[in-house]
Amino acid sequence: MAGAGAGIGARRVEYLPMTTRKHLYLPASALLAAAIAIAAFTMSAAAASPLKITNCNKAASRPRLLTLTCGDGNTYLRGLSWSSFGGTVASGKGTFVTNTCEPNCAQGKNVSYPATVKATGSKKCKAATVYAKLTLTYTGAKKPPPSDPRKWFFRCPA
Repeated sequence: MAGAGAGIGARRVEYLPMTTRKHLYLPASALLAAAIAIAAFTMSAAAASPLKITNCNKAASRPRLLTLTCGDGNTYLRGLSWSSFGGTVASGKGTFVTNTCEPNCAQGKNVSYPATVKATGSKKCKAATVYAKLTLTYTGAKKPPPSDPRKWFFRCPA
């Protein structure tokens, strides 16, 4: 006989070289890298969701009516049409309406002025990321008094 254990039914055991184990790690590494890439893409897509605008206590996309003074509703933009919305800048046009509050707000009259609007900046809130600032440019011949704000700053919606 050729050696111990070389009889009938005996098997010869061969061990794989150590380099074969390295080949097993390659597919696992590729799967892990793919999972990380998919997770990173998903998170960046979520972070890049379109901006919204605070309309009193709600985050809105392309609102046609935007209330600027939520407590009394005496100042708002109506008939808004947006040429761009959701990116770093939102642009549109509409009509700025405000109450004169003369002699008081209950007896005051609404006056309106055509305007272009531009929303910029961003503020990360619980429910959504919203524009931080709205700038108005009055486009009609009749302009509101200088005391009427040209810039509005938004809070997070409730």
